[in-house]
Amino acid sequence: GRRSLTGSGTSNFEDAMLAYSSVLVISTDPDLRDRASLGMGRAAMELERYSDAAAALETVSDNNEKRYYVSRILLADALLQNEQPDRALALLDSLPSPSDDSLAAEVLLAAGRSLIAVGQPDSAAVSCLRAGEIFGRGKGYYNALVSAALAYIEADRPDDAADVLDRLLLGYRSDLEMARIALLNGRAKEQGGNLSASLAAYASAAELDPVREYGAEALYRRALLGEQMGRIDEALDDLSAASSRSSSYLWSRLAADRLVDLELLQGYIDDLIDADDYSEPRFHLLIAEKRRDLYGIDDEGAHSLLVELTDELTLDPVARARAMVLLAGSPDTDPQEARGLLEQAHALSLEGDLATRLEKKLGIPAPEGMLERRPSGMLERGWELIDQERYAEAWDLLSDALESAWSDEVRPELLWALSTAAEFARMEDDLVEGYLEELVRDYPETEEGIWASSRLVGYVPEEEEDDEGDDEGDE
Repeated sequence: GRRSLTGSGTSNFEDAMLAYSSVLVISTDPDLRDRASLGMGRAAMELERYSDAAAALETVSDNNEKRYYVSRILLADALLQNEQPDRALALLDSLPSPSDDSLAAEVLLAAGRSLIAVGQPDSAAVSCLRAGEIFGRGKGYYNALVSAALAYIEADRPDDAADVLDRLLLGYRSDLEMARIALLNGRAKEQGGNLSASLAAYASAAELDPVREYGAEALYRRALLGEQMGRIDEALDDLSAASSRSSSYLWSRLAADRLVDLELLQGYIDDLIDADDYSEPRFHLLIAEKRRDLYGIDDEGAHSLLVELTDELTLDPVARARAMVLLAGSPDTDPQEARGLLEQAHALSLEGDLATRLEKKLGIPAPEGMLERRPSGMLERGWELIDQERYAEAWDLLSDALESAWSDEVRPELLWALSTAAEFARMEDDLVEGYLEELVRDYPETEEGIWASSRLVGYVPEEEEDDEGDDEGDE
C-alpha cells in the first residue's frame, strides 16, 4: 500500500478517504482532525480529485506549524492542478515565514511553480534558485534547480537554463534524475538553436528512462524536432516508440495521435506520385488538411496548396470548393474576401451537402428542389422507400447518390442503406457483401462499419439458406 501517503496502509485511496472522513465525523480532537484532513487531501490528490483535495486541506489548522505548512503547500499544488494558479500564488504570498528553513524552501519552490503558471518565469527562476540555496542538497535541491531550469526555458533564456542544469549534473547520477536533466537540456538546446545537440539530449533522456514519462516526452519532442528538420522517418520511429509506452502517460497518447496523422500525411504524399490529373487535386486537399492538423491553421505549406486549388484550372470542383471554405476560415483572410470565397464555394457545391451548410452560414435559401438532390436528401428518401418496401427503387436512388462526387461525407450511411435495400430486393449476394466489406475496410470505426462487421460474421447468402432448408426437408 501507500502507507506514507495515506497513513492507512491501503492501496485504495477512496477507502482511505472514507476512513479519514469517518475520523472527522467521530472525533472532536483537533489534532486528530487535522491529521485526518491532511490525509484526506493527500489521498484526493492521488485520485486527481483536486477540488476535494483543496476542500480538505483548507480545514487544516495552524496548531502544528509543520502540518499547517505542508497542507498549504499541497493546497497550492491542488489549486495549480485545478487551473487556479492566481489563487495558489495568493495563498503562498499570504503565508508568514516559517521557523523551519526546509519549510521556507518548500514555500519558495511552490511559489516558483505558481509564478511559472501565471506567466512570470523570470520571477519564478529567482524563487526556485533561492529555494535551492536553502535546501543545499538532496531531493529538495534537485527539484528546485529543475524548476529553475524550466522557468528559464519558459522565459526564453536557454543559456541560463543550461547553466543550472550543468550544476545539477555535478551531483545527480540516478537514471531517472539524469533523464529529467537530459530532457530539459534538450529543450534548452532546441530553444538556443543547437538542434543536433537537442536531438542527442532527447535521445539520451529516452535511453535513461526507457519506460516512464520523461522518456516518453523526450521521444515526442524529438519527433517534433525531427519533423521540423525534415527527418520524417526518424520522427515516425520516435513517435512509434513513445506511443508504445503506457497510455496513462499524456505524452504517449499525444505520440499515438500524431503518429496516425503523420502516417496519413506521408501516405497521401506517396499516393500523389501515382495520381492522375483528376484525382491529384483531391490528394493536394488531403495533404493541406492534414498539414493544418499537424502544424496549425497558419501553416505556409498548407496555405500554398489551398491557394493553388482555388484556381479555375483545378479539375475537381469538390477539392476546389473545400479549399475555398478552408481559406475563408483562415485568421488572416479579410471578412469580405472570406464571404466571396464562401459564395464561390456554394456555387460550385450546389449538388453537395457542403452547400447546405454554406446556405446556413451565408443566410441564403437553397435553390428550389435542390435539397432533395443532395446526398443527404437522397439518403433520407432512400430510407423512406425502404420503409415502404420499395427496395429496388431505393437501391436505384441510393446508387445514384453514391456515384455523386459529393457522396464522401455520407458514404458510410449510403453503403449501409444500399446493403439493406439490395438484400431485401434479393439482389446478388456479391453486391451485398461488397457494400459490407467496404464499410469494414474503409470505415471500421463508424457505427455502420461496426454493424457491417457484425453482419458479415452472420451473413449467409440466400442460396446457401435455401440449400440448408432442402437438406432438412430431405432428412
